[in-house]
Amino acid sequence: MGTTSATSASGHLERPNKSWHRVCKKASIKNLMIHDLRRTLASCMSDAGASHRTISIALNHMNTNSTIHYNIPCMELVREYMSKATQIISECVRSYNIYNTI
Repeated sequence: MGTTSATSASGHLERPNKSWHRVCKKASIKNLMIHDLRRTLASCMSDAGASHRTISIALNHMNTNSTIHYNIPCMELVREYMSKATQIISECVRSYNIYNTI
């Protein structure tokens, strides 16, 4: 699958797209790009609680700002945090109303 390069500083595969497309075709997978795997990795790491810096290192980003657009949280976690925020707001409102009625 792809070739390594003697001139590549990292020794990573060079131009793996041809091999990638062959693997996807054999697996009957359409429209899956190599970068989709990076986004999935970043999102899963974030969902597992990894720090932004840890994810950035895993993706080999020099600048952590480059990592931001890779992180797409799962909707279940978004709903969970929205629910927690709603509970906090509700508790604050109840607390405020109790003190203002005394």
